[in-house]
Amino acid sequence: MLIPVMGLIEVVVMLFVVARVTRLVTADEITRRLRATIVNWLPEGSAFAYLLFCRWCLSVWVALPVAASWWVLSFMPRWSGHWWIDVPTVGLALSYATGLLVRAEPEE
Repeated sequence: MLIPVMGLIEVVVMLFVVARVTRLVTADEITRRLRATIVNWLPEGSAFAYLLFCRWCLSVWVALPVAASWWVLSFMPRWSGHWWIDVPTVGLALSYATGLLVRAEPEE
């Protein structure tokens, strides 16, 4: 079964949302001060501090709620029909695709 055009548009929009939010939190100048403040509050070597700078890591946590929202709000057919299969699968796929997009970005 082919994905209808609207379904493909949903997937692309979800991917770009995950990629943009991930970049906003981890790398954009506009959130630099907030990142620095949070890192200063955290203990040395904190995994959460690492998460604030790792796009591959953070994209997993951004993609899962996006995938859950897709499950609840979209009319696109689900392939398994079970949220506990589809949400993690879509979330991990979005996270991986975000990581690939990160590699395509020029170094700053």
